Amino acid sequence: MRQSRVTSRLLVPLAALAFACSSSRPESVARIELDLPAQAVNLTGGPIAKGLVHEDADVSINVLRIGEPIALHRHLQSEEIVYLLSGEGTLQLALDTRTLRAGDLVVVPRNTPHAFTPSGSGPAVVLQFFTPRFVDGDRVVEPAR
Repeated sequence: MRQSRVTSRLLVPLAALAFACSSSRPESVARIELDLPAQAVNLTGGPIAKGLVHEDADVSINVLRIGEPIALHRHLQSEEIVYLLSGEGTLQLALDTRTLRAGDLVVVPRNTPHAFTPSGSGPAVVLQFFTPRFVDGDRVVEPAR
C-alpha cells in the first residue's frame, strides 16, 4: 500500500514536468534535470533561493530552497502547484494550516492567500509550477494581521 501511494504521489508532478518540458519544445531540445534537491544546495540568493527549471508561454517551473518563512501572499493571475521534494514545513492555505513533508503536493488556486514556514532541521526544497507562467507583479503580499 505504501509503495503505490508513494508511486502515485510522484507520478502527478513528474507527469506535469514531463508535459511542460515537452509540450512546446521540439524533441531535439528536450532536457532532463537530475537530482533537483542536490541542485538546490548550490542555489545562490540567501535563505530563499530560486532556480528556473523551465519557462514557456504556458508554465513556469522553479526549484526553491526555502530556509526561512515565506510571507502570506496570493497570485492574481497564476495557479501555483508545489511539490515538496525534501524537508518539511507548515503551509497556510487560506484559513487552513497543514504540515507538509517530502512527497506532498499542493495546488493553490489563483487569488488564494498562502504562506509557508520550513520546520525541519534544514531547508525545504520544492518544485514549483505556475500556470499560466509567472509574470512580474503577480505576487501580492497580504497585509499583516
